[in-house]
Amino acid sequence: MGKRQTRTRQKGKGTVWPGRPPAPPHTEAARARQPAPMVSPTGPKSADNTTALVEEIRQVADEAQVVVAAGAGSDDASSNLASAWQRYRALAERQAAAATSLSVQAEALRAEQEELTAAAAQRAEEAAALQERSAALDSRTELLDRRDRDLSDREQAAEAAFTERHLEAGRELEAWLTEQRRTAVAALDTERQDRQARWSEEQRRLADTQAALDQRESELAQRERDLRSARLQLEDEREDVAHVKAALKEQQVTRAERFEHEVTSRTGQLLQQMEESRHRIAVLTEGHGRLSVRLNEYDGALASLGGMTLEQVVERLTELRAENARLLEENAAAPQADALLLEQLRQQVKRLAADNEELVRERGELESALQRDRIAVNERQNYLEQNNWLRAANDQLQHLLNEEAAKLRVTAQVGKEGQAFPACSYMDREFGTPRPFDTRTPAMPELVPQLQAVIRQQAGLSYRQSDLRLVLAGMAMSRLHLFQGISGIGKTGLARALAIAFGSDSSAAVVPVQAGWRDPQDLMGYYNSFDRIFYESEFTKALYRAQCPAFKDRPFFIVLDEMNLSHPEQYFSGVLSALAIKDRPSLALTTAPVRNPADLIIDGTHIAVPDNVWFIGTANHDETTVGFADKTYDRAFVLELPWQHPDVPETAPAFPEPLGHQGLTQSFDRAQATYGVQADGIIEFLNTHWRDRLAEELRIGWGNRLERQIKQFAPVVVAAGGSPGEALDHLLATRILRSVRGRYDIHSDTLDTLRTDLVESLRRFDGAHEPTTTRRLLDDELRSRGRQ
Repeated sequence: MGKRQTRTRQKGKGTVWPGRPPAPPHTEAARARQPAPMVSPTGPKSADNTTALVEEIRQVADEAQVVVAAGAGSDDASSNLASAWQRYRALAERQAAAATSLSVQAEALRAEQEELTAAAAQRAEEAAALQERSAALDSRTELLDRRDRDLSDREQAAEAAFTERHLEAGRELEAWLTEQRRTAVAALDTERQDRQARWSEEQRRLADTQAALDQRESELAQRERDLRSARLQLEDEREDVAHVKAALKEQQVTRAERFEHEVTSRTGQLLQQMEESRHRIAVLTEGHGRLSVRLNEYDGALASLGGMTLEQVVERLTELRAENARLLEENAAAPQADALLLEQLRQQVKRLAADNEELVRERGELESALQRDRIAVNERQNYLEQNNWLRAANDQLQHLLNEEAAKLRVTAQVGKEGQAFPACSYMDREFGTPRPFDTRTPAMPELVPQLQAVIRQQAGLSYRQSDLRLVLAGMAMSRLHLFQGISGIGKTGLARALAIAFGSDSSAAVVPVQAGWRDPQDLMGYYNSFDRIFYESEFTKALYRAQCPAFKDRPFFIVLDEMNLSHPEQYFSGVLSALAIKDRPSLALTTAPVRNPADLIIDGTHIAVPDNVWFIGTANHDETTVGFADKTYDRAFVLELPWQHPDVPETAPAFPEPLGHQGLTQSFDRAQATYGVQADGIIEFLNTHWRDRLAEELRIGWGNRLERQIKQFAPVVVAAGGSPGEALDHLLATRILRSVRGRYDIHSDTLDTLRTDLVESLRRFDGAHEPTTTRRLLDDELRSRGRQ
């Protein structure tokens, strides 16, 4: 819209409305100085139609400019613009029809030009025929010359013998001359008649050709006048579209040069052929003159021989030779008239070539103007369509802006009057009442079969009791669990099943991890200072729900599904740091206190990490995932799930009341107090037999954290029905030897010897347990190095 308004304001400076031909630059005075158009078959009427058409187009364009200047937003302006556009399209179609008619006339002129070219070629052929006939006449002239020389020789011989033979010789010579004269006269009469007939025929054909050329010249002159008249009629229209010629000028230059070269070449050929024809006609005329002189001489000679003596014959021959020389001089001036005629023909050919070039140029300009008009019409139509589309898009965007503004006003009002943590505040009301749970301390040996049966019946999954013992011991050791295994093995299902087995299926929440997470805000959510609302993530809502009165005394599980799709050390760094803190760990949500926070938000800025929450991360290892860092493995309990679920018979367990977090913790404490000596035995075994060797051969060591985890983990495994060797086997594989995977700086022989010695040492430590986990890890590593 802005471009159209700018064009309307600059109308006085020569800028035009899109699709409208520019105003002609010449004035009425300039029109008066131009020559009046010549009369043609379409003369005044065609010119008046063209002028009226152009005037109507200008009127429609002016009306459209007025509508655009008045503003295209109103309905009246749109209807007026559409009406003007319909009229403009109708006028453009009429103009296209007129241009098509002119193109047809140009094609007719081109056809006539081709006919003239064919006529010139025919004349060239006729000139060639004349040249052949001239050659024949030249040969016959040479024959007559030879006969003339023979007669002269014989006359000289007769004069030499005249004195010797006297009368007898004279009579014999006279008789012979009489006979020769009779024969020569007959031959010459026949030859003269034939040549005269052929010359008359040639003259007639030349006259016909000249008449045809004159007729063609007259027709071309008439057509030239018609074309000039049409050119004058179209001159105004060409000037109207002159401002767009520059855009397509380069495209026409190549065609014009090529056509000009062809016309120039063809014209040069025609001129050369005309020059050759002129030369041939001059030669033929000269030969004809010579023949005429000789025929006259022979006629005179033969006529004089009737009663003349030999002396008179010789004298007459001398006179005839003199007369022949005089006639030759007179005949030499005769070709000047033919040369003048040929020069006129050459000038006519040049004019015709120039006219042809002008016609071709005008035809190209007319075609270009027609094409530009079509392009202008298409551009105008595209402009209107774009204008309609932009108007509709503008209306739609305005509607969307109004809706967004209303939403922003409502959001701002809610931010001023509502809660900064709307979901958490809702949970304050929904889960504000504590729920009953079993306060007894569960016995570990009975808890593991109970978990297996409930998970089998409720979740449809089956796990070995040894795996469930490890999970319980892992809960006592760390609040971060990593479940690893192939896709579809049931890692997420096990995390959900644990909540069901502890008596509350609502005590679990699944948070899908995204590959693009890089910041703790991706996990926790963020505070919008404009809306004054904290947009809680699923993780934040699950963490808040776990500490609500309805869940704070129950085990709660937050599952980070596909945890290694992104680096946990980046988005989970705050939680890893908080888990290392024993005294009331918390996570920062905002940097400053917010208005109306939820009840359990600490100081309006932090959220607590309650003791009853375990974080379980599921992990696949493929090309779409990343590896865990050592610090993540060191803080976590790691469980590698088997590829196949064991065949566990389904039983009908008695579902217990929801288990309390405090009772479960007391069970862990009692197991650690009862079986702490087994944990001390594991630590002593590792320090005595393997700390130095592993550090020397594999550069692997451990610190106080592992010893603390052994004291928390091993007693629970033993209390749940396992053995110290089972606990040592699992910790050795997942916490100590895990780092040998992919370390090709360790020689295979060293690793093979280590496997043999370590397996044998573990068997001696606990003969009741086979160290399958450790042996499998080392066997897999040796197999990856090509060792069976």
